[in-house]
Amino acid sequence: MTWNDVDRLISEQKFEAAFSTVTAILEEARRAGDAPAWTRALVEATKLRMGLHGYETAVLFLKEQAWPEDPVSRAVLELTYADALATYARAYGWEIRQRERVEAAGELELGKWTMEQIVEAADRAYLELWARREQWGSEPLGELARYLEQNNFPPRIRGTLRDAVSYLWVELLADSSLWSPEESNELHRLDVADLLAAGPAAADDPDLGDPEVHPVRKITAILRDLETWHRSHRRPEAALEARLELARRLHEALSAEEDRSLVREHLAAVLGRFDRSLEWWSAGQAVLAEMQRQAPHATALIEARATAGAGRDRHPGSIGGRRCAHLVADLEAPAYELAAMAADGPDRRSLLITHRNLERLYLRAWRYDLVDFIARAEDFSLLPSYREAEGIMAAPPDAAWSVELPVTKDLRSHQTYETPSLGGAGAWLIAASLRADFAEAGNQRVAVNFLLSDLVLLTREVDGGHEVTARSGASGRALEDVEVTLFRFDYQKGHRAVE
Repeated sequence: MTWNDVDRLISEQKFEAAFSTVTAILEEARRAGDAPAWTRALVEATKLRMGLHGYETAVLFLKEQAWPEDPVSRAVLELTYADALATYARAYGWEIRQRERVEAAGELELGKWTMEQIVEAADRAYLELWARREQWGSEPLGELARYLEQNNFPPRIRGTLRDAVSYLWVELLADSSLWSPEESNELHRLDVADLLAAGPAAADDPDLGDPEVHPVRKITAILRDLETWHRSHRRPEAALEARLELARRLHEALSAEEDRSLVREHLAAVLGRFDRSLEWWSAGQAVLAEMQRQAPHATALIEARATAGAGRDRHPGSIGGRRCAHLVADLEAPAYELAAMAADGPDRRSLLITHRNLERLYLRAWRYDLVDFIARAEDFSLLPSYREAEGIMAAPPDAAWSVELPVTKDLRSHQTYETPSLGGAGAWLIAASLRADFAEAGNQRVAVNFLLSDLVLLTREVDGGHEVTARSGASGRALEDVEVTLFRFDYQKGHRAVE
C-alpha cells in the first residue's frame, strides 16, 4: 500500500477504502519507527474520518493513537487535534450547546462535553505547543506545509512553525461562534488602548491557560509575543505582520466606532514609522485601507483610496501592492442598481437609480402584451423573469434614452430618480446598461418590470367572491366602462381567465 493508492482512492471518492489503506500504512510506519510517515498517516486518517462527517470519531481516533516522540511530529499532531476539536464544535454547535456540564472522576466521553469543555481542550492543545515554542519555533515549515492549509504569505513573513502555531491559535480564539455569551457581552469592557500597546510581552500579560481570560486578551498576548520574537531576530516585516494581524482581529471583534477608530489610528501610526522600502509596508497599507473603507464618516472611502494608492505605487508588483491596486480599482469602479415602481402613472419619477462613479446610464424599454404573457406563462411568474427578459430584449426596443448622472466625488453610492421616456400606457420591460450598445462584454445590464397606467384596482372579498373597483390613480375617481378579468393562478396547467 502506498500514498499513491490513497490519493487515487480519494480522487475516486472511496473514502472508506482510503481510510483502510491509510491505517495499514500507519501500522507499518509505527512498527518501523518512521516518524514522518507515522505522523502523515495519523493526520490523513483523521481528515478522512472528518470527510465522512465522523467528527467525533475523528477526534477520538487521533487522541487514542500512539504518537511519535519527536517535537515536530507532536507539534503537527497537536495542531491536528486542536483543529479536529474546533471542527467538531462548529459542525455540531447547536447540539453541543444543549448539553449540561458534568464533572466526573474519570475522563468524560467526548459526546458529553459542553462547548466550553471542547474549546478549553483545543486551547490546552495549543497552549502545550506554544509553551515549547522556543524549542522548535525557528523550524521552517518544509514538509510540514502538507499538513497546513496554504496561503500566499512569503516564507519570510509566516514561514516558521512558531508562526503557524501562533496564527492558528489566534484563528481559533477569534472565532466568536465558539465564545460563551459572557465573552460576547464583555467586549465593551476591554481597554483597547492597552490591547494596542506596543513593545515586548508585558509582565501583566494574561495567563493563557486560564479559561476566565477573554479570548481577545489571549490573542493580544500571543501576537505581541510573536512580534517581539521576530523583532529580536531582525525580521521587521514578519514583526509587522503580527501587528497587522492584531489590528485585523481587534477591528473585526470590536463593534463600537470609537474603538475601531483607535485601531485605525494606531495602525496608521505604526505604518508611518515603518520602513517604506520594505515590501510588506504595502501589505499594511492594504489592511489599513480595508479598515478605512468600513468607517462611517463621509470621507472614509476617499481616505481608503489614498491609502491603497500609496501602497500600490510604492511596491506595485508585491502582494500588498496588488491588493492595494485591486482595492483602488474596486473603489473607483462604476456601479449602479435600478429599481422601478411596480406600477405608476405617466410623467412620474418611477425609476430609482443608485449609482457611484458613473456619469451616464443608458436605458431601453420594450412594451409587451401583459394578458398574453400571463396566459402563456409556465411557472409562478406573472411578469417576465430573467429568462423571458432575454427574449424580449432580443427585439428592437420601443424606447431608448440616456440619463446624465451627478458626479459622486466621495466614491459612495447616491440616488437619482428618473421619469421614464415611454410611448404610452402598458406593460414595459426597462433595461439599463453601462454601454450605449448594450453589449454583454465588459458591461452590467439590469432589467426591471414596470406597468405604466393610471388604473388602480382596489379588491376585497365579499360573500365568497371579489369586489373590484377601478379608480384613477391621479384623481382617485372611480372609472366607468372598465373591463376586469379574473384569472386562475395555476403554475401546472397554466394561468387562465375564468370570468
